[in-house]
Amino acid sequence: MFIEYTFTMDDGKVLHYRVEFERPREHILDKSLYPAWTQLEFHQCPNCPLTTEKYSHCPVAIDAHEIVLGFTEILSCKEVDIHVRTQEREYFKRTDAQTGLRALIGFVMASSACPILSPLRGMAYYHLPFASLDETVFRVTSSYLLHQYYVYQKNGQFDLEFEGLKQRFKETQTLNYHFLERIRAACDADANLNVLATLFTISSMLSLSLERHLKEIEHLFE
Repeated sequence: MFIEYTFTMDDGKVLHYRVEFERPREHILDKSLYPAWTQLEFHQCPNCPLTTEKYSHCPVAIDAHEIVLGFTEILSCKEVDIHVRTQEREYFKRTDAQTGLRALIGFVMASSACPILSPLRGMAYYHLPFASLDETVFRVTSSYLLHQYYVYQKNGQFDLEFEGLKQRFKETQTLNYHFLERIRAACDADANLNVLATLFTISSMLSLSLERHLKEIEHLFE
């Protein structure tokens, strides 16, 4: 499974990224081949379970570094044409660069080898570009309940109160904050900083007010 994002600027500049869902790589990499800010200990998330003895680099940073560098001269408010292609369908939207970059970075992060983000791999596999907040709430909660079904089938306890999901949001919020610190150190690109700040805001909102967002879409099931 793969996904392709193509950003076409009004001045003719094109940025194209093809990302495979499965991206196996060695845990210890040659540090000379990657920017210093991708190394594991550089602004490492405090909740990261990986150790420098077994991993030389942050999995998310390695996957995202080429995308980050590609957007160093693109302003987040700049309108661009965004074409997204998967094996099943295609999407197109003319919008600001930040919206497209957020969708692409979100896919890369959720499909990375990061153990904190691994619960999001199912959502990443069925990626929906440009998702609204309501769509995100629907997808996240539905995915979580499906995961709980599999837990229940293995004699685990079914979490109908979404306590595990709320904790997952908090873990992701911590990760987004510290990953933003990596990006700040890598470049001053407006779009790169704004997109991570937006991801941080979304996880924070869902962590604090999941019930309110679920209430807003309750009418769809009555």
